[in-house]
Amino acid sequence: MGQGGLGRLYDRLAVPGQTLALNTFGLRNLRRMWAWNHYLGSIESTERMPRQDQIALTAGLLRESMLSALDTVPFYAPYGNLRQALIAPQTDPFAILGEFPILTRQEVMAAPELFLSNRFQRKDLVRTVTSGTTGTPFATWMEPRTFLQTDALWWRRTAWAGYRFPQWIARLVGDPIVPMRDDSPKQPYRLSWTDRRLYLSTFHLNLETAGRYLDVLERRQPEYLMGYPSSLEILAGYAQQLGRKLSWRPKAILFSSEPMFEHQREAILAVFPSRIVGLFGTAERFVSASQCESDTYHLSLVDGYVEGQFGLRDPVQPALMTPLLNRAMPLLRFQLGDHLDCLPELECPCGRTLPAISPVVTKQEDWLETPTGRRISPSALTWAFKDLPGVRRSQIVQEELGVVTVKLDVPQEQMTSAATTVRNLLTPMFFGEVEVRCVRDSQIEIMSSGKTRFVVRKLSRRDNRPTSI
Repeated sequence: MGQGGLGRLYDRLAVPGQTLALNTFGLRNLRRMWAWNHYLGSIESTERMPRQDQIALTAGLLRESMLSALDTVPFYAPYGNLRQALIAPQTDPFAILGEFPILTRQEVMAAPELFLSNRFQRKDLVRTVTSGTTGTPFATWMEPRTFLQTDALWWRRTAWAGYRFPQWIARLVGDPIVPMRDDSPKQPYRLSWTDRRLYLSTFHLNLETAGRYLDVLERRQPEYLMGYPSSLEILAGYAQQLGRKLSWRPKAILFSSEPMFEHQREAILAVFPSRIVGLFGTAERFVSASQCESDTYHLSLVDGYVEGQFGLRDPVQPALMTPLLNRAMPLLRFQLGDHLDCLPELECPCGRTLPAISPVVTKQEDWLETPTGRRISPSALTWAFKDLPGVRRSQIVQEELGVVTVKLDVPQEQMTSAATTVRNLLTPMFFGEVEVRCVRDSQIEIMSSGKTRFVVRKLSRRDNRPTSI
Protein backbone atom coordinates (compact mmCIF):
# COMPACT_ATOMS: atom_id res chain seq x y z
CA MET A 1 0.00 0.00 0.00
CA GLY A 2 2.98 2.33 -0.42
CA GLN A 3 5.68 3.74 1.81
CA GLY A 4 3.68 6.58 3.44
CA GLY A 5 1.53 6.79 6.57
CA LEU A 6 -1.35 4.81 5.06
CA GLY A 7 1.12 2.12 4.04
CA ARG A 8 2.47 1.82 7.57
CA LEU A 9 -1.07 1.68 8.98
CA TYR A 10 -1.97 -1.04 6.47
CA ASP A 11 1.11 -3.06 7.46
CA ARG A 12 0.01 -3.08 11.11
CA LEU A 13 -3.35 -4.62 10.28
CA ALA A 14 -4.03 -8.35 10.49
CA VAL A 15 -4.78 -10.16 7.23
CA PRO A 16 -8.59 -9.67 7.52
CA GLY A 17 -8.04 -5.94 8.09
CA GLN A 18 -5.73 -5.73 5.08
CA THR A 19 -8.32 -7.57 2.98
CA LEU A 20 -10.99 -5.11 4.11
CA ALA A 21 -8.71 -2.19 3.23
CA LEU A 22 -8.05 -3.59 -0.25
CA ASN A 23 -11.77 -4.16 -0.84
CA THR A 24 -12.49 -0.59 0.23
CA PHE A 25 -9.81 0.58 -2.18
CA GLY A 26 -11.48 -1.64 -4.77
CA LEU A 27 -14.66 0.45 -4.56
CA ARG A 28 -12.56 3.43 -5.66
CA ASN A 29 -11.20 1.32 -8.49
CA LEU A 30 -14.72 0.55 -9.65
CA ARG A 31 -15.53 4.26 -9.88
CA ARG A 32 -12.32 4.86 -11.77
CA MET A 33 -13.05 1.94 -14.10
CA TRP A 34 -16.43 3.45 -14.96
CA ALA A 35 -14.76 6.81 -15.68
CA TRP A 36 -12.08 5.14 -17.82
CA ASN A 37 -14.62 3.30 -19.94
CA HIS A 38 -16.67 6.48 -20.32
CA TYR A 39 -13.63 8.41 -21.57
CA LEU A 40 -12.59 5.60 -23.92
CA GLY A 41 -16.09 5.60 -25.38
CA SER A 42 -15.82 9.34 -26.04
CA ILE A 43 -12.64 8.90 -28.12
CA GLU A 44 -13.43 5.55 -29.75
CA SER A 45 -13.98 7.24 -33.11
CA THR A 46 -10.28 8.20 -33.25
CA GLU A 47 -9.29 4.52 -33.47
CA ARG A 48 -10.46 4.23 -37.09
CA MET A 49 -10.26 7.80 -38.29
CA PRO A 50 -8.83 8.47 -41.74
CA ARG A 51 -5.19 9.45 -41.36
CA GLN A 52 -5.76 13.02 -42.53
CA ASP A 53 -8.39 13.50 -39.82
CA GLN A 54 -5.97 12.13 -37.22
CA ILE A 55 -3.30 14.56 -38.40
CA ALA A 56 -5.77 17.45 -38.19
CA LEU A 57 -6.84 16.41 -34.68
CA THR A 58 -3.23 16.14 -33.51
CA ALA A 59 -2.35 19.48 -35.10
CA GLY A 60 -5.14 21.20 -33.19
CA LEU A 61 -4.13 19.66 -29.86
CA LEU A 62 -0.49 20.46 -30.57
CA ARG A 63 -1.33 24.10 -31.34
CA GLU A 64 -3.20 24.39 -28.01
CA SER A 65 -0.36 22.78 -26.08
CA MET A 66 2.26 25.12 -27.58
CA LEU A 67 0.11 28.21 -26.96
CA SER A 68 -0.44 27.16 -23.35
CA ALA A 69 3.30 26.70 -22.90
CA LEU A 70 4.09 30.10 -24.41
CA ASP A 71 1.45 31.91 -22.34
CA THR A 72 1.98 30.32 -18.92
CA VAL A 73 5.31 28.48 -18.63
CA PRO A 74 8.37 30.59 -17.66
CA PHE A 75 10.85 28.49 -19.63
CA TYR A 76 9.08 29.27 -22.91
CA ALA A 77 8.82 33.04 -22.39
CA PRO A 78 11.84 33.73 -24.68
CA TYR A 79 10.00 32.01 -27.54
CA GLY A 80 7.01 34.37 -27.44
CA ASN A 81 7.70 35.47 -31.01
CA LEU A 82 6.28 32.12 -32.16
CA ARG A 83 2.84 32.96 -30.79
CA GLN A 84 1.81 35.13 -33.75
CA ALA A 85 2.62 32.34 -36.18
CA LEU A 86 0.76 29.78 -34.07
CA ILE A 87 -2.53 31.68 -34.01
CA ALA A 88 -2.51 32.04 -37.80
CA PRO A 89 -4.85 29.28 -39.06
CA GLN A 90 -2.73 28.57 -42.15
CA THR A 91 0.42 27.86 -40.11
CA ASP A 92 1.61 24.27 -39.82
CA PRO A 93 1.87 23.47 -36.06
CA PHE A 94 4.26 20.60 -36.74
CA ALA A 95 6.71 23.01 -38.39
CA ILE A 96 6.41 25.48 -35.50
CA LEU A 97 7.11 22.70 -33.02
CA GLY A 98 10.53 22.25 -34.60
CA GLU A 99 11.40 25.82 -33.56
CA PHE A 100 11.32 24.85 -29.89
CA PRO A 101 14.42 23.39 -28.19
CA ILE A 102 14.78 19.70 -27.38
CA LEU A 103 14.40 19.12 -23.65
CA THR A 104 16.30 16.54 -21.63
CA ARG A 105 15.47 15.00 -18.29
CA GLN A 106 18.55 16.64 -16.74
CA GLU A 107 17.45 20.14 -17.82
CA VAL A 108 13.99 19.76 -16.31
CA MET A 109 15.29 18.23 -13.09
CA ALA A 110 17.78 21.08 -12.68
CA ALA A 111 15.03 23.71 -12.54
CA PRO A 112 11.55 22.10 -12.48
CA GLU A 113 9.79 25.33 -11.44
CA LEU A 114 10.62 26.86 -14.83
CA PHE A 115 8.50 24.23 -16.56
CA LEU A 116 5.35 24.53 -14.42
CA SER A 117 2.43 26.56 -15.73
CA ASN A 118 1.54 29.60 -13.62
CA ARG A 119 -2.12 28.98 -14.42
CA PHE A 120 -2.51 26.36 -11.69
CA GLN A 121 -2.14 26.13 -7.94
CA ARG A 122 0.26 23.35 -6.99
CA LYS A 123 -2.22 22.02 -4.41
CA ASP A 124 -4.74 21.39 -7.19
CA LEU A 125 -2.38 19.23 -9.25
CA VAL A 126 -1.40 15.55 -9.19
CA ARG A 127 2.29 14.78 -8.83
CA THR A 128 3.62 11.65 -10.49
CA VAL A 129 7.08 10.23 -9.88
CA THR A 130 8.68 7.79 -12.26
CA SER A 131 9.54 4.38 -10.81
CA GLY A 132 13.25 5.07 -11.07
CA THR A 133 14.12 2.13 -13.32
CA THR A 134 16.30 4.54 -15.28
CA GLY A 135 18.24 5.22 -12.10
CA THR A 136 16.74 8.67 -11.59
CA PRO A 137 13.14 9.24 -10.41
CA PHE A 138 11.55 12.13 -12.28
CA ALA A 139 8.51 14.14 -11.17
CA THR A 140 5.81 15.68 -13.34
CA TRP A 141 2.64 17.58 -12.42
CA MET A 142 -0.76 17.43 -14.08
CA GLU A 143 -4.41 18.18 -13.53
CA PRO A 144 -6.50 15.39 -11.93
CA ARG A 145 -8.53 15.19 -15.16
CA THR A 146 -5.36 14.59 -17.19
CA PHE A 147 -4.27 11.88 -14.75
CA LEU A 148 -7.66 10.16 -15.12
CA GLN A 149 -7.58 10.36 -18.92
CA THR A 150 -4.07 8.92 -19.18
CA ASP A 151 -5.04 6.15 -16.76
CA ALA A 152 -7.93 5.36 -19.11
CA LEU A 153 -5.56 5.14 -22.09
CA TRP A 154 -3.45 2.61 -20.18
CA TRP A 155 -6.63 0.70 -19.35
CA ARG A 156 -7.49 0.46 -23.06
CA ARG A 157 -4.89 -2.31 -23.46
CA THR A 158 -6.87 -4.40 -20.95
CA ALA A 159 -10.17 -3.61 -22.66
CA TRP A 160 -8.73 -4.50 -26.08
CA ALA A 161 -7.60 -7.82 -24.59
CA GLY A 162 -11.25 -8.59 -23.93
CA TYR A 163 -11.61 -7.77 -20.23
CA ARG A 164 -15.15 -7.17 -19.02
CA PHE A 165 -16.12 -6.69 -15.39
CA PRO A 166 -16.67 -8.80 -13.25
CA GLN A 167 -13.81 -10.89 -14.63
CA TRP A 168 -10.83 -11.38 -12.31
CA ILE A 169 -7.28 -10.11 -12.81
CA ALA A 170 -4.31 -11.59 -10.95
CA ARG A 171 -1.60 -8.97 -10.41
CA LEU A 172 2.11 -9.83 -10.08
CA VAL A 173 3.42 -6.27 -10.11
CA GLY A 174 4.85 -4.02 -7.41
CA ASP A 175 1.82 -4.00 -5.10
CA PRO A 176 3.18 -3.96 -1.50
CA ILE A 177 0.20 -5.89 -0.13
CA VAL A 178 2.12 -8.21 2.26
CA PRO A 179 4.25 -6.50 4.96
CA MET A 180 7.97 -6.84 4.38
CA ARG A 181 8.52 -7.85 7.99
CA ASP A 182 6.77 -11.14 7.22
CA ASP A 183 9.54 -12.89 5.30
CA SER A 184 7.69 -16.22 5.09
CA PRO A 185 3.96 -15.47 4.85
CA LYS A 186 1.48 -18.33 4.89
CA GLN A 187 -0.72 -16.30 2.57
CA PRO A 188 1.52 -14.26 0.22
CA TYR A 189 -1.49 -12.87 -1.63
CA ARG A 190 -4.65 -10.88 -0.95
CA LEU A 191 -8.09 -10.84 -2.58
CA SER A 192 -10.30 -7.87 -3.42
CA TRP A 193 -13.79 -9.03 -4.36
CA THR A 194 -15.14 -5.54 -5.02
CA ASP A 195 -12.99 -4.91 -8.08
CA ARG A 196 -12.03 -8.57 -8.73
CA ARG A 197 -8.29 -8.39 -8.05
CA LEU A 198 -6.03 -11.19 -6.87
CA TYR A 199 -2.90 -9.47 -5.57
CA LEU A 200 0.25 -11.63 -5.59
CA SER A 201 3.22 -10.18 -3.71
CA THR A 202 6.12 -9.70 -6.11
CA PHE A 203 8.40 -9.06 -3.16
CA HIS A 204 7.72 -12.46 -1.56
CA LEU A 205 8.14 -14.56 -4.69
CA ASN A 206 10.42 -17.53 -4.00
CA LEU A 207 10.35 -21.29 -4.47
CA GLU A 208 8.22 -21.86 -1.38
CA THR A 209 5.64 -19.15 -2.04
CA ALA A 210 5.52 -19.89 -5.78
CA GLY A 211 3.68 -23.11 -4.99
CA ARG A 212 1.06 -21.11 -3.07
CA TYR A 213 0.72 -18.64 -5.92
CA LEU A 214 0.15 -21.51 -8.34
CA ASP A 215 -2.35 -23.09 -5.95
CA VAL A 216 -4.45 -19.93 -5.65
CA LEU A 217 -4.30 -19.32 -9.41
CA GLU A 218 -5.51 -22.85 -10.02
CA ARG A 219 -8.23 -22.45 -7.40
CA ARG A 220 -9.45 -18.95 -8.27
CA GLN A 221 -9.08 -19.29 -12.08
CA PRO A 222 -8.67 -15.54 -12.82
CA GLU A 223 -9.38 -14.67 -16.43
CA TYR A 224 -6.29 -12.46 -16.73
CA LEU A 225 -2.76 -12.51 -15.37
CA MET A 226 -0.87 -9.21 -15.17
CA GLY A 227 2.80 -8.83 -14.27
CA TYR A 228 6.25 -7.51 -14.96
CA PRO A 229 7.96 -9.73 -17.55
CA SER A 230 10.76 -10.51 -15.09
CA SER A 231 8.28 -11.50 -12.34
CA LEU A 232 6.24 -13.65 -14.72
CA GLU A 233 9.44 -15.34 -15.91
CA ILE A 234 10.49 -16.02 -12.31
CA LEU A 235 7.11 -17.56 -11.44
CA ALA A 236 7.18 -19.68 -14.61
CA GLY A 237 10.70 -20.85 -13.75
CA TYR A 238 9.64 -21.92 -10.27
CA ALA A 239 6.63 -23.76 -11.73
CA GLN A 240 8.99 -25.73 -13.99
CA GLN A 241 11.30 -26.41 -11.05
CA LEU A 242 8.34 -27.66 -8.99
CA GLY A 243 7.10 -29.80 -11.88
CA ARG A 244 3.71 -28.09 -11.80
CA LYS A 245 1.31 -28.66 -14.68
CA LEU A 246 -1.63 -26.27 -14.47
CA SER A 247 -5.09 -26.82 -15.87
CA TRP A 248 -5.79 -23.08 -15.55
CA ARG A 249 -5.32 -21.01 -18.69
CA PRO A 250 -5.77 -17.22 -18.55
CA LYS A 251 -7.52 -15.51 -21.44
CA ALA A 252 -4.50 -13.22 -21.75
CA ILE A 253 -1.28 -12.29 -19.98
CA LEU A 254 -0.83 -8.54 -19.62
CA PHE A 255 2.60 -6.95 -19.15
CA SER A 256 4.15 -3.48 -18.94
CA SER A 257 6.95 -1.52 -17.22
CA GLU A 258 9.69 -3.73 -18.71
CA PRO A 259 10.37 -5.04 -22.22
CA MET A 260 9.35 -8.62 -22.93
CA PHE A 261 12.39 -10.47 -24.28
CA GLU A 262 11.95 -13.59 -26.38
CA HIS A 263 13.50 -15.90 -23.78
CA GLN A 264 11.03 -14.55 -21.22
CA ARG A 265 8.11 -15.06 -23.58
CA GLU A 266 9.12 -18.66 -24.19
CA ALA A 267 9.52 -19.38 -20.47
CA ILE A 268 6.13 -17.83 -19.63
CA LEU A 269 4.25 -19.56 -22.44
CA ALA A 270 5.71 -22.93 -21.44
CA VAL A 271 3.74 -22.69 -18.18
CA PHE A 272 0.90 -20.28 -18.98
CA PRO A 273 0.03 -20.84 -22.66
CA SER A 274 -2.00 -17.79 -23.56
CA ARG A 275 -1.93 -14.63 -25.60
CA ILE A 276 0.60 -12.10 -24.29
CA VAL A 277 -0.45 -8.45 -24.56
CA GLY A 278 1.80 -5.46 -23.88
CA LEU A 279 1.42 -1.82 -23.00
CA PHE A 280 3.85 1.03 -23.49
CA GLY A 281 3.19 3.95 -21.20
CA THR A 282 5.57 6.56 -19.92
CA ALA A 283 5.27 7.26 -16.20
CA GLU A 284 5.48 10.95 -17.12
CA ARG A 285 2.21 10.43 -19.07
CA PHE A 286 3.65 11.78 -22.34
CA VAL A 287 2.43 9.04 -24.69
CA SER A 288 1.08 5.51 -24.51
CA ALA A 289 0.53 2.59 -26.88
CA SER A 290 -1.65 -0.49 -26.52
CA GLN A 291 -1.14 -3.82 -28.25
CA CYS A 292 -4.11 -4.93 -30.33
CA GLU A 293 -5.31 -8.41 -31.25
CA SER A 294 -2.98 -8.34 -34.27
CA ASP A 295 -0.01 -7.71 -31.91
CA THR A 296 0.54 -4.17 -33.18
CA TYR A 297 1.35 -1.38 -30.73
CA HIS A 298 -0.97 1.56 -31.52
CA LEU A 299 -0.24 5.02 -30.13
CA SER A 300 -3.18 6.54 -28.27
CA LEU A 301 -2.99 9.70 -30.44
CA VAL A 302 -4.79 12.04 -28.02
CA ASP A 303 -2.34 12.03 -25.11
CA GLY A 304 0.89 12.94 -26.87
CA TYR A 305 2.70 13.38 -30.16
CA VAL A 306 5.82 11.43 -31.14
CA GLU A 307 7.81 13.14 -33.86
CA GLY A 308 7.71 10.79 -36.81
CA GLN A 309 4.41 9.08 -36.02
CA PHE A 310 2.89 10.44 -39.25
CA GLY A 311 6.04 10.42 -41.38
CA LEU A 312 9.80 10.09 -41.56
CA ARG A 313 12.25 11.23 -38.92
CA ASP A 314 15.94 10.76 -38.26
CA PRO A 315 16.14 7.11 -37.08
CA VAL A 316 19.30 7.84 -35.08
CA GLN A 317 17.68 10.58 -33.03
CA PRO A 318 15.97 9.46 -29.79
CA ALA A 319 12.20 9.78 -29.74
CA LEU A 320 10.94 13.31 -29.06
CA MET A 321 7.57 13.50 -27.32
CA THR A 322 5.18 16.36 -26.69
CA PRO A 323 2.25 15.88 -24.28
CA LEU A 324 -1.12 16.98 -25.64
CA LEU A 325 -3.25 16.66 -22.50
CA ASN A 326 -0.98 18.08 -19.80
CA ARG A 327 -1.36 21.86 -19.59
CA ALA A 328 0.17 22.06 -16.11
CA MET A 329 3.62 20.96 -17.30
CA PRO A 330 3.71 20.95 -21.11
CA LEU A 331 7.22 19.72 -21.83
CA LEU A 332 7.59 20.28 -25.58
CA ARG A 333 9.92 18.01 -27.55
CA PHE A 334 10.99 16.01 -24.52
CA GLN A 335 13.76 13.48 -25.16
CA LEU A 336 12.62 10.66 -22.92
CA GLY A 337 15.36 8.18 -23.83
CA ASP A 338 13.06 5.37 -24.97
CA HIS A 339 13.77 4.08 -28.45
CA LEU A 340 10.60 4.13 -30.56
CA ASP A 341 10.41 3.10 -34.19
CA CYS A 342 7.33 4.70 -35.73
CA LEU A 343 5.59 2.73 -38.48
CA PRO A 344 3.51 5.39 -40.27
CA GLU A 345 2.84 3.22 -43.33
CA LEU A 346 1.61 0.15 -41.45
CA GLU A 347 -1.94 -0.97 -42.20
CA CYS A 348 -2.93 -3.13 -39.25
CA PRO A 349 -5.17 -6.15 -39.86
CA CYS A 350 -7.19 -5.17 -36.77
CA GLY A 351 -8.64 -2.27 -38.75
CA ARG A 352 -7.47 0.46 -36.41
CA THR A 353 -5.73 3.39 -38.06
CA LEU A 354 -4.06 4.73 -34.93
CA PRO A 355 -0.32 5.32 -35.58
CA ALA A 356 1.80 2.25 -34.94
CA ILE A 357 5.20 1.72 -33.34
CA SER A 358 7.49 -1.28 -33.05
CA PRO A 359 7.70 -3.05 -29.67
CA VAL A 360 9.66 -0.82 -27.30
CA VAL A 361 12.91 -1.96 -25.72
CA THR A 362 13.58 0.58 -23.01
CA LYS A 363 15.35 -1.26 -20.23
CA GLN A 364 18.01 -3.93 -19.94
CA GLU A 365 17.67 -4.92 -16.29
CA ASP A 366 17.71 -8.43 -14.93
CA TRP A 367 16.23 -9.83 -11.75
CA LEU A 368 18.35 -10.21 -8.62
CA GLU A 369 18.77 -13.31 -6.46
CA THR A 370 19.25 -13.93 -2.74
CA PRO A 371 21.30 -16.77 -1.18
CA THR A 372 18.13 -18.81 -0.50
CA GLY A 373 17.00 -18.53 -4.10
CA ARG A 374 14.51 -15.71 -3.85
CA ARG A 375 14.37 -13.83 -7.13
CA ILE A 376 13.56 -10.15 -7.01
CA SER A 377 12.15 -8.21 -9.97
CA PRO A 378 14.02 -4.96 -10.69
CA SER A 379 10.75 -3.08 -11.04
CA ALA A 380 9.76 -4.09 -7.51
CA LEU A 381 12.97 -2.51 -6.15
CA THR A 382 12.22 0.91 -7.60
CA TRP A 383 10.08 1.76 -4.55
CA ALA A 384 13.29 2.41 -2.61
CA PHE A 385 14.43 5.12 -5.02
CA LYS A 386 11.39 7.40 -5.09
CA ASP A 387 11.86 10.95 -3.80
CA LEU A 388 15.52 10.67 -2.82
CA PRO A 389 16.76 14.27 -2.46
CA GLY A 390 19.83 15.07 -4.49
CA VAL A 391 20.16 11.67 -6.19
CA ARG A 392 20.83 12.25 -9.88
CA ARG A 393 21.27 8.61 -10.93
CA SER A 394 21.43 5.26 -9.21
CA GLN A 395 22.34 1.69 -10.04
CA ILE A 396 22.22 -1.68 -8.26
CA VAL A 397 25.07 -4.10 -9.01
CA GLN A 398 25.12 -7.73 -7.87
CA GLU A 399 28.38 -9.64 -8.24
CA GLU A 400 27.77 -12.21 -5.48
CA LEU A 401 24.60 -13.67 -3.98
CA GLY A 402 24.93 -12.14 -0.52
CA VAL A 403 25.80 -8.58 -1.52
CA VAL A 404 24.46 -5.80 -3.71
CA THR A 405 26.25 -2.53 -4.29
CA VAL A 406 24.09 0.54 -4.79
CA LYS A 407 25.83 3.30 -6.71
CA LEU A 408 24.46 6.76 -5.98
CA ASP A 409 25.30 9.86 -7.97
CA VAL A 410 24.61 12.35 -5.19
CA PRO A 411 26.32 15.42 -3.66
CA GLN A 412 28.73 14.50 -0.88
CA GLU A 413 26.72 16.29 1.80
CA GLN A 414 23.59 14.24 0.99
CA MET A 415 25.29 10.86 0.61
CA THR A 416 24.87 9.71 4.22
CA SER A 417 21.16 10.47 4.29
CA ALA A 418 20.49 8.92 0.86
CA ALA A 419 22.52 5.79 1.68
CA THR A 420 20.69 5.30 4.98
CA THR A 421 17.30 5.62 3.29
CA VAL A 422 18.22 3.20 0.51
CA ARG A 423 19.64 0.61 2.92
CA ASN A 424 16.61 0.84 5.21
CA LEU A 425 14.21 0.30 2.31
CA LEU A 426 16.14 -2.28 0.29
CA THR A 427 17.22 -4.54 3.16
CA PRO A 428 13.68 -5.77 3.96
CA MET A 429 13.00 -6.21 0.24
CA PHE A 430 15.84 -8.74 0.28
CA PHE A 431 14.45 -10.15 3.57
CA GLY A 432 17.72 -9.45 5.33
CA GLU A 433 19.55 -12.05 3.24
CA VAL A 434 21.61 -9.57 1.24
CA GLU A 435 24.01 -6.93 2.49
CA VAL A 436 23.28 -3.58 0.88
CA ARG A 437 26.41 -1.49 0.33
CA CYS A 438 26.07 2.09 -0.86
CA VAL A 439 28.85 3.94 -2.64
CA ARG A 440 28.97 7.42 -4.10
CA ASP A 441 29.66 7.30 -7.84
CA SER A 442 29.32 10.23 -10.23
CA GLN A 443 30.38 8.15 -13.23
CA ILE A 444 27.51 5.65 -13.50
CA GLU A 445 27.49 4.31 -17.04
CA ILE A 446 24.84 5.76 -19.34
CA MET A 447 23.56 3.64 -22.23
CA SER A 448 23.27 4.94 -25.78
CA SER A 449 19.54 5.50 -25.19
CA GLY A 450 20.41 8.08 -22.54
CA LYS A 451 19.20 5.84 -19.73
CA THR A 452 21.17 4.35 -16.91
CA ARG A 453 20.92 0.60 -16.51
CA PHE A 454 19.20 0.26 -13.15
CA VAL A 455 20.21 -3.31 -12.31
CA VAL A 456 23.45 -4.98 -13.38
CA ARG A 457 23.80 -8.64 -12.43
CA LYS A 458 27.28 -10.12 -12.81
CA LEU A 459 26.98 -13.40 -10.93
CA SER A 460 29.34 -16.18 -11.90
CA ARG A 461 27.79 -19.25 -13.49
CA ARG A 462 28.28 -21.12 -10.21
CA ASP A 463 26.50 -18.42 -8.21
CA ASN A 464 23.82 -17.96 -10.86
CA ARG A 465 22.29 -21.42 -10.45
CA PRO A 466 18.85 -21.43 -8.80
CA THR A 467 18.87 -22.70 -5.25
CA SER A 468 16.03 -23.96 -3.10
CA ILE A 469 15.09 -23.14 0.45
